[in-house]
Order: sequence, then C-alpha cells, then structure tokens
Amino acid sequence: MGTVMDLHQDRTAIVVAEHGSAWRGWVDRFRVGTPDVVVIRQHDDEGLLDLALRVRTEMQALTESGVDIARAVVAGGDRVDPEAISARALAIKALVAPMVSEGEGTLILDGVGSGATGMAALATTVAAQVNGTGVLVTSPALEAIAAVA
Repeated sequence: MGTVMDLHQDRTAIVVAEHGSAWRGWVDRFRVGTPDVVVIRQHDDEGLLDLALRVRTEMQALTESGVDIARAVVAGGDRVDPEAISARALAIKALVAPMVSEGEGTLILDGVGSGATGMAALATTVAAQVNGTGVLVTSPALEAIAAVA
C-alpha cells in the first residue's frame, strides 16, 4: 500500500506592494507564523492594472505548484480613482480565490492617505462576498474606525 504525500508546502504569505505604500512592515509581520513571504512590488514603470495582472499570474503559478496561501495584504498607495479600484479588485480576486478554495485565509487591505478609506470600503465589500467561506477580510482603517465607535 502506497503512502499519501502532502503536496502542500509550508503556508505562505503574499505582500502586494503598490507605489507609495507602507509594505515593508507587512513583510516583517507576516514572517512571524509564515516565514515564507512572497513580495510582488509594483515596478517603477508599471501601472496598477499591469501589477494586478502580474499578481494574477503569480498566484496561478504558486497555487499550481502546491503553495498554500495563509494570508495576504494589498498594501496600496493613496489612489482612489476608478482605475485604481478596478485594478485592486482584480488583484484581490486573484488573492482570495485560493483561500476560498482552501476554506481559510486572511486578506488585509491597507492603504495610505485617502487610499486607506478606499481600502476599507473594498474590504467591507469583499468580506460580504466571501462571508461563510472561512476567509477573513479586513483593513487597518476598519479596525481604527471600530476602535473610535
């Protein structure tokens, strides 16, 4: 009788870093508990849509190779225009889909300046969409609002 092998590697964290974001702190935080951290940084000449498409490609490659995504953060800049929101939605879908399939995971949507409010709004929307799947979606801005209320 053969042995069943676990094809999943250790759990991994993903940091998506837009221009102007505070992403480095997330790498340090995520290394506690998930020592494997993959950083997908926006290139100097790369728009947000191209970054989102690269996130989708990277996530597909990681999941196909058996990597288990434990948690992820989209560390956004201060943009809140429709193009930024659309691009982030594409990246978020790519990040959250494998978590939903696994029935667990955490997605954090962070932003700086006015981007923090935009990320909080996205977090609320995505959290409602994945409700009941075992995936937690949150934003530091939501936590700050809850602390004041």
